[in-house]
Formats: sequence, structure tokens, C-alpha cells
Amino acid sequence: MIRRSSLVAALVLTLALVAGACSSSKSKTSTSSGGTTATTVAGANDTASLSGAGSTFVNTILQEWVKGYKAVAPHVAINYQSVGSGAGIQQLIAKTVDFAGSDVALKADEATKVGDPVQIPWVAGGIAVEYNLSGVTDLKLSGPTLAGIFAGKIKKWDDAAIKADNSGTTLPSTAIQVVHRSDGSGTTSVFTSYLSAVAPTTWTYGAAKDVPWPTGTGAKGSDGVNGAVKASTGAIGYAEVSYPKNTPGLGIALIKNASGQFVGPTTAAVTAALASATPNADGTLKINYQPADAAAYPISTTTYVIYAKSLAADKLTALKHWIAWVLTDGQTSAAGLDYAPLPQSILDKALQAVNA
Repeated sequence: MIRRSSLVAALVLTLALVAGACSSSKSKTSTSSGGTTATTVAGANDTASLSGAGSTFVNTILQEWVKGYKAVAPHVAINYQSVGSGAGIQQLIAKTVDFAGSDVALKADEATKVGDPVQIPWVAGGIAVEYNLSGVTDLKLSGPTLAGIFAGKIKKWDDAAIKADNSGTTLPSTAIQVVHRSDGSGTTSVFTSYLSAVAPTTWTYGAAKDVPWPTGTGAKGSDGVNGAVKASTGAIGYAEVSYPKNTPGLGIALIKNASGQFVGPTTAAVTAALASATPNADGTLKINYQPADAAAYPISTTTYVIYAKSLAADKLTALKHWIAWVLTDGQTSAAGLDYAPLPQSILDKALQAVNA
């Protein structure tokens, strides 16, 4: 039988680890001459220039993080190029950037090439299915129907399968124009993983950053897909929510989840979906694309910051301080920019990984 004293000791150690992690982004509170308290960010006195590249999915909130962190750590310059997860990982391997943004974890061979990498989830979001179809609002799509569209098996908007998902809605006979990513994309990997999970007999083209698309037109980056959908009547594509949401004339489809509910990619729906994610041994997360929660949006994902432990000491310190700030203060930006803050259980583990 385990002795009670051992249990207490283990609990104290666990709480100490979490407390230490959560203090990584902020120092102790001090009293100013005016009698009010002020909190100093741990990296406020860092001096470094950090370069990153990768995910277009995370770019909107990442630029807000860069701006916000500049106000508290004025001597840290952060430059990020949204070139796609695949390109970002390749630049990290080539050591032309200090960190990469990716919507999927590294493959085993990529991890070997990076050399002792750290992969930290830092925010979550939904992948929106965007469409350009005049007069049609609140379009509903089940997983098998969506898979049929991107597999090229459903070719017109008044197809029986789409009608079945949209009872009572008048749909035009307009031809469907599929738009997909042309570059190596973590967003594509998540999207095709969802299609593979919910319609494996219809979507038979794999789940990866690059897949052999059976139909459609390719465009580079989430902004490229968004622009191509906007330019073509009858078009459909996928991108991070803020792109179609801020583009007049584009709709965002409601996707049928495992409970039979049609749900949009709201912050609350993404949070509900991420509640069923499970941790992998390397600190990354296994996403459940068929969450049981009726409120969950099924095409949801975390996105990662990836760096090598061999990074120069001054850069590594500044990068870790910034990531710790993102995992605390930076999470408050998520909902306003159509992302979702990570669940506290995931944040605690992420902070511990940063400090390890």
C-alpha cells in the first residue's frame, strides 16, 4: 500500500512544477512609488533578434503577439514569414530561421534533421470551409458530403447529397469549383485528416501537408485560397476562420459533428472539440476529429511553435520568454481574432515543456 506521506510529497512536487511553469513569463510583483502594483515580464531585459517562418493559419494572431510583446520586451525583435507549415519546417531544418510555426507535429525524419526539437502547442483554431454562393446562407455540410466535394465526386451545388444536408434550402445548379492549397500546408494536413476520419471510403487520397488532389485548383497560403474562392462563383475552399470572416461575399459552412449537430468554427466550438484531444509522449496532441460533444466543431486543431534546443543561448532565452508570455498573457488575444485559447491542462504542460 502506498503510504500517505508519499502521496502528499508527490502532490507537493506536482504543484511546485506547475507553479514554477506559470511563473516563467512574469517576475514577482513589485510596488511602485504611487502605491500600485506592477508586473514585470521575465524577458523585459532580453536583447535578441528572432526569425521565424511557417504556418499561415497562425499568422493573424502571431502578428498580434509580436506587437503585444514589443510593448513589454522592447529590445526583442521578432520577424515571422507566413510561408506555410512545410516551408517553415524546411527553413528550420536548414537553420535559416530560429523557430517554425506548424499546424502539425514534425515527422520522425524531420525531427531528426532539426536535431533535438521542442514542439509547443500555443493556440487553437477552427479550419473554416468557405464558399462563394450568392443567395445561400447557413450552408450545411456533413463529413461524407464534404469529402465527396473535395474528391470530385459531387460536382454541382444542387447535388442530392448537398440537398439532403440542407433541407428546405434552394440550391443553384452552379458547378462546384474546388480550391485547395498548392504548398506544403499544415492546414491541409488537418483538413485531409478530418476527411480521412469521417469518410475513409470516399476520401482515399491520404492525410498530409501535400496530397494528390483529384480535382480543383491550387493556391498558395490561406490568403491565396481565400482570394481564389472570392474570385470564383461556386467556389469552395478551406482556411483559418479570420480569412473568410473578413471577406465580404464569402460564407462559412456549418459542419455536421458526431452528435449530428451542424456547428460553425466559433471559439466556443473549437474549445469544446479540443477538450477531447489527448497528449502524445513528445508533448504534441492527438486531435479527435469526431468529438462526442454536441457543441464541438470537428475540424479543429492546435498549432505549434517548433525550435531546436541547440539555438544560440541568447536567442533561446528570448524565444522561451516570448513563448511563455504567449502561453499566458497572449492567450487573451485568441477569441477576438477567431482563435481559441488552449485549455488550462494543455497550457500547464506546454509551460513545463518550455521550462524543461
